[in-house]
Amino acid sequence: MLVMFSVVSCLKTIDDEVILPDKNEISNTNTQDITVPFAVNIRFSDGQTFVNNPFEGKGITVSVNRQDVTISSTIMDTEINYVLSGVTTSGSVKIYGDYRIGLVLNGVIIQNPTGAAINIQSSKRVSVTLVDNTSNCLIDEGKFQMTSDERMNGTLYSEGQLIFNGSGSLSVYGNYGHAICVRDYIRINSGNITVNHATSNAIHCRDYFEMNGGNLLINAKLNGVECTGGYVVIYGGTIKVNNSGRKGFRSYENLTIYGGKIEIESRDDGISANGNIAVTGGEIYCFSNKKGTVSNEGSIVISGGLFVSSSAKSVFECAKKFSITGGTAIGVGNATVTLSASECTQQTVIWDASKFTSGQLMSIKSSDNSEILTFVLPRAYSGNMALVYTSPLLQANTSYTIYKGGSVSGGTNFHGFYSNAVSSGGTAAATFTTSSMVTVVGIIL
Repeated sequence: MLVMFSVVSCLKTIDDEVILPDKNEISNTNTQDITVPFAVNIRFSDGQTFVNNPFEGKGITVSVNRQDVTISSTIMDTEINYVLSGVTTSGSVKIYGDYRIGLVLNGVIIQNPTGAAINIQSSKRVSVTLVDNTSNCLIDEGKFQMTSDERMNGTLYSEGQLIFNGSGSLSVYGNYGHAICVRDYIRINSGNITVNHATSNAIHCRDYFEMNGGNLLINAKLNGVECTGGYVVIYGGTIKVNNSGRKGFRSYENLTIYGGKIEIESRDDGISANGNIAVTGGEIYCFSNKKGTVSNEGSIVISGGLFVSSSAKSVFECAKKFSITGGTAIGVGNATVTLSASECTQQTVIWDASKFTSGQLMSIKSSDNSEILTFVLPRAYSGNMALVYTSPLLQANTSYTIYKGGSVSGGTNFHGFYSNAVSSGGTAAATFTTSSMVTVVGIIL
């Protein structure tokens, strides 16, 4: 039976700015010739909608109003795959049901003038397949025509879980609110997902956000990834947050990074969690105009990986303990929370410096001139600068000199942090000896 709601609110606009894709972006979807089991095929073409529903009269009803498609399923023992292809600039897909489904994006572009491009009104799991070699795009135009008793808070919206697979691409333009919004969890196993614009959060979920692989590129006016009721965990893949208006990551519980490559540029805090923040691996870069990494109610633990962070305010801040047991981390800001020395098992230096210009080199060398740190500052610090650095290269009971200025050659560069490079020149700015696990040079604010 098709479920319908008759009470409709007026059109609602959250943001006046509407960003739509270039015509070239939505000209070639590259739909593939594929065979999908238990499939209902829906194809948009030249203002028409073509439906192939082998389950008509067997539990699945597909209703078409111009290019707005509504699907209702009563099937409870088979995972039906809804295969979408083609182009509509004035359409949508809405799905009702009480059993898990597959959503196969096989080169589809859906632009909806009055709501979500895809609206899944089911609390069950949705496996989203981005078909290999296809380009898919979902767009809303900034005005949502709400239906009574239904939520619809994103361009791609689901009441249930979303799991992304496949190696195709998906781009999303969220002009009303969130770009991808889920009332449950989001898991990205693979695929290339780009949020070109989000008036609110690029990725918004409630239970948890998990990234295992794939590529995620984010542009958002608010947070890049926000989980309001659970945790954020990154096992692999690449995530790039470009100039988010607020926070790069926002978790209301714990946030853990095991691997992957993460690059964040944020006008607010870079990484923020109410619970604990743990970094055990991966490559992370965080450039924030406020605080760098913030645990509002918990601890920060770095035990592995490469972590490069630059913030305008405090680079590390937490309510409980800040400890380092491994990995390589370089953080600069106008202040930092002090480390819990008794919890640390790897040598760390904290330096109170001042008056650095953007692009200026700083380095740390041992008495035998071995390169311990080679770092080019990504921003200027006209006043105090707190530097936190830890690396397996730092040894106990060893003397080091910090140099300011000079030049660097060779090696590999990860956002100003050089590996296997050689620095020369510069002026000796400070010396220290690692007589304890955490060595403080100067007075840290």
